[in-house]
Amino acid sequence: MRRLFSIILILLLSCLPAFCWGKKAKCVLILSDSPENIMKVQSKNVFPVNSRIYFAISNPKGFKSDYIKYQIVKQDDKAHIGGLTRIRNVTCRLKNKNSYFDYFLLGEAGVYYIQIFDITNLQQWVAIERFKVVSE
Repeated sequence: MRRLFSIILILLLSCLPAFCWGKKAKCVLILSDSPENIMKVQSKNVFPVNSRIYFAISNPKGFKSDYIKYQIVKQDDKAHIGGLTRIRNVTCRLKNKNSYFDYFLLGEAGVYYIQIFDITNLQQWVAIERFKVVSE
């Protein structure tokens, strides 16, 4: 009986961090082809070349500072380091501590990633999304 109790206790203690860490509020990153779809929270991952790609990020806990940085990188087999080529690296001032909205254009087809960083920690992204740009 004592052994059964200790096994149950060990199982509960090992699962406790998963339950506690799962309740953290996380950032939401939405990509879309129109601002209306962003407001409807309809995300899209495939876009035509030279079209506007709208994105919105929402952080329920709020960002630590008034600035965020977003990077757009292209997955590329010809790249020297890690197979990724940096396309855009932008630092933006937030008007609202909890969200940011903008758009960008990409002129080449390929697989891309957008990474959002809080300016206080540029080593760890707060949100990342993979998307494709295809030629029509």
